[in-house]
Amino acid sequence: MDRTVRVGIVGAGFAANFHLRSYRQVQGVTVEVAAIVDVNKARAEDLAKRFGIPKCYDDYRYLLEDKSIQVVDLVVPNALHLPMVLQAAQADKHIICEKPLTGYFGQGEPDEKVGATPKKQMLQKVQEDLKKVTAVMAAHPVKFCYAENWVHAPAFKKATELMEKCFNSGTILEMRGEESHSGSHSEFAKWWRHAGGGAMARLGAHPLATGLFLKQFEGEKKYGRPILAREVWADGTDLTKTSAFAGTQGSPLVKGWGDVETWSQITVTYSDGTKGTFFAADDLLGGMESNMDIRLSNARVKFDLCPVRICQFYTVDPTPVKDVYFNEKQETKAGLSFPNPHEEWLLGYPHEIQDFMEAIAFDRQPLTGLDLAKQVVEVLYAGYVSIEEGRKVTLSSATENTEGTEIDR
Repeated sequence: MDRTVRVGIVGAGFAANFHLRSYRQVQGVTVEVAAIVDVNKARAEDLAKRFGIPKCYDDYRYLLEDKSIQVVDLVVPNALHLPMVLQAAQADKHIICEKPLTGYFGQGEPDEKVGATPKKQMLQKVQEDLKKVTAVMAAHPVKFCYAENWVHAPAFKKATELMEKCFNSGTILEMRGEESHSGSHSEFAKWWRHAGGGAMARLGAHPLATGLFLKQFEGEKKYGRPILAREVWADGTDLTKTSAFAGTQGSPLVKGWGDVETWSQITVTYSDGTKGTFFAADDLLGGMESNMDIRLSNARVKFDLCPVRICQFYTVDPTPVKDVYFNEKQETKAGLSFPNPHEEWLLGYPHEIQDFMEAIAFDRQPLTGLDLAKQVVEVLYAGYVSIEEGRKVTLSSATENTEGTEIDR
């Protein structure tokens, strides 16, 4: 029996590159990337040539019609995630999807007005989306693989191994996580119409998902059921629109933001009363920071996805190393730096693809699936309600349905 997993990739941009490099590292499962799609067919053809992909298309519906392709890997703009997920599931294709599963991207209002939509209305819309995707996935028993790399990263896996041993006599009391850098250079990231939110959704989704996953993991290990998010309080703003920033000169931080926040904090209270606080910002110089501090009643675990300090380099004149890659978002190589010897591996990208291919080939659930993807979206948009209305928002997740979030109290 042919157990080859045949994949079609939709999108030929930045993320497609590291997904393709990750497919090459899969072990124990035969994987073939059979086709790639991009509206810019020339870009798809260039990637196909570099990675030896036999078929190129400019319409992803060709992948859905191709009976030999079992998996659709979506590395497309955020607003396309949900419609493509639904159509791929209806075509009985397994799905790999980057965050977010869905979001609010407008319902006919002018692009520049989307971010001004009441956040309560946004939350209601994404809740409807979540019910729809739940129904479609139930009718089509395919695998949904949520590409949250933090949960697959080696440092996080070691952290969970250590914490599992501590759960016999202890509990996670608090988590503090962050992902920040100097700002996205994509114009799409600057507008709600395209991104579905700002720093909280774009960056904060990673530590948030990891915190949600950890409490679910703890609950399942200790009680046979997940510990879920119960309540959200959040804050957010665009720091580049403050009077303080207006008085500065020559900042290398990204500017020109539209209607999204560049700084956010979201605090989650879980059903057992414990807390998680997650930061995300576009105000950080010196490269990207992705880290978490987990405080248990009987231990403490900290991990850094980046920067990692296993290699250190100091120079006054960075000219000799101008063509050497150090780290994502690092503005200068002068001074003390921590060049990453294998950034994609340490960030967990090959590990998540390995898990997804095994889940599909051997008919098991992926480590990060539909439930986590749905919870991240609901918590994020409850967070946006909290920012706008200045109050805590009670979630439906603690009762395992998406109908009861208290948005009207």
